[in-house]
Amino acid sequence: MHSATLKVSVEQGIRACLRDVPNWAWWLIALAFVGARSWHVTGVGIYGFFGDPDDATRLVQVRELMASWHWFDTTTMKFGGDAGMLSHWSRLVDLPIAALIAGFNLFLPIEDAERLTHAAWPLLTLGFLTWVMFKTTAKVGGDMVGRVTLLFAALTPLGWYQFAVGRIDHHNVMIACTVSATLLMWAYPQRTAAWRFAGVLVGLALAVGYEALAPAVMLGTFVAAWGLFDRRVEKGAAAFSIALALTFAAAFLATIPPSRWMDIKCDAISLNMVVLVASGVVGVLVALVPGREWKLYARIASIAACAGVGIAAYGWLEPKCLGGPLGQLPPLAIKIWLDKVAENNSIVADFFHRHFSQSFGLLAFYAIALWAQVHRLKETRSAADLFLLAAVVSLIGLACWQYKYVSYASFISIVPMALVFSRLGPVGDIGASTIRLGAIVLFNQTVLLWASGGVDAAVGAPPAMTEQVRADADACSKPEAIRELADLPAGLVAAHIDVGAFIAAETHHRVLSAPYHRIANAIIANHLIFSAHDAKTAAALLKQEDVDYIAICDGLDKPLASSPDWKGTLKVDLVNGKAPSFLVPVGLPDPHAIYHVWKVDRAALNLQLSKAAASTP
Repeated sequence: MHSATLKVSVEQGIRACLRDVPNWAWWLIALAFVGARSWHVTGVGIYGFFGDPDDATRLVQVRELMASWHWFDTTTMKFGGDAGMLSHWSRLVDLPIAALIAGFNLFLPIEDAERLTHAAWPLLTLGFLTWVMFKTTAKVGGDMVGRVTLLFAALTPLGWYQFAVGRIDHHNVMIACTVSATLLMWAYPQRTAAWRFAGVLVGLALAVGYEALAPAVMLGTFVAAWGLFDRRVEKGAAAFSIALALTFAAAFLATIPPSRWMDIKCDAISLNMVVLVASGVVGVLVALVPGREWKLYARIASIAACAGVGIAAYGWLEPKCLGGPLGQLPPLAIKIWLDKVAENNSIVADFFHRHFSQSFGLLAFYAIALWAQVHRLKETRSAADLFLLAAVVSLIGLACWQYKYVSYASFISIVPMALVFSRLGPVGDIGASTIRLGAIVLFNQTVLLWASGGVDAAVGAPPAMTEQVRADADACSKPEAIRELADLPAGLVAAHIDVGAFIAAETHHRVLSAPYHRIANAIIANHLIFSAHDAKTAAALLKQEDVDYIAICDGLDKPLASSPDWKGTLKVDLVNGKAPSFLVPVGLPDPHAIYHVWKVDRAALNLQLSKAAASTP
């Protein structure tokens, strides 16, 4: 009896201690866990390894901003050959990263300042998002629900993978803004200031990158519908719409010089999108303010009419943009590169092709989230929970369509799960606390993905490549491999598209190709060089692009040597050690380097072209 009483008192003491831990401490613990786990698993950014081409390219862009402070000129000559690359990435992300590096550089060498920024920036953006998630769920369900939300967030690796240590690209900003805006409107339906702030966040997300376009359109539509059917949120919906339009327009004026206002780009903030957003917002405002007493069909018609005018102006300013953000991209670039980008794959397609390593766990996680939000809506019957259900369904739908939306869907899915799991009751002799803890342990994303890997190992389709092949390919992106090229005199390098950004960031070389659609013509040229079936074609392309070096890497290029698609090409010849006369082998410091480099001999190249011209009838 005494031991049982002691056990109960110990348990009560532990619970009391946990309750006394301040909320900000739970938030910091969650952030520290994510930072430590991501650092331990990959060491991205901290050990000089970028991990993702976008992070390498962002650092190149930030370095150039800090060197020149040419705010409006986002052209970099590190990519795309002699034409360079006019980046579509926003200075709105470059600026805070540059400020962090400059601040750390006051006390640390520049290399260490950059590496510390690789850790600080993603955790700052994740910190903002998780704090909003905590505050909104705590507002709706109490502090305990907020803490469970933080626990779920820390155990959702495909939510925070874009916020892992080393991720300094623009994706995390768009995710944090979009998800935070959704939750603010859901948790504070009667607070106009929260809706106004949500509008600022969505406008900022859209200004940073058009990946956020689909979620932004989704949120704008739901806000308009909520405002039309619920007069209690009319002021909030109007405030959201105005803030979105003003933020987006301000970002346009702050980042695009007047000389480029008519240089319409479909993939980044441009005048045509400013006009489209403004037209849509005017339609919503007309329906919500002067038209609030009109019939519903008239209010909807006013929104549709303004949206129609906006779409017409959008298409008139640049007709190709009616084809979407990639409307200006050459079809050949889509075929040889974009169709192979993993983030554009579909979760559902992976599932039906029996690639279960992620798809099975993600679909299970999203199904539980949908069940949880439907269950909650049945209980509350509130407009706010209907709005959240619409957001959850839409973001999960986007994630099922393309993996690049997985993080958006994962974070929004946490909210209904935390709310419902925190209210689970006892089952038989099993207490409510045990049931709740068991649900959290069994149904967090980490466990579901672990189970998904087991399903894939048992009944999944054979992997497209073995772990060894994947590791060999990854080795080509490691700093120690890339830096073998740094001792060569600076020049333009033609190499595999997947390593272009790393070569540009780690060395003084420029690269012809990298995975960015703004240099689509250079991507095509790079591909045509390596796929050339005769020396004449290769020589003509190398001269046209003014290439100085050709580089291949064992892990990326050797596997292609046995592919029928590459049979008889320059790439296969180089892999087999056979190079045309105008490519001279270059020795690297490490004789066992996985990179192999040839320098273009201009004299031999011109001789090759002269002979080819002379032999042509």
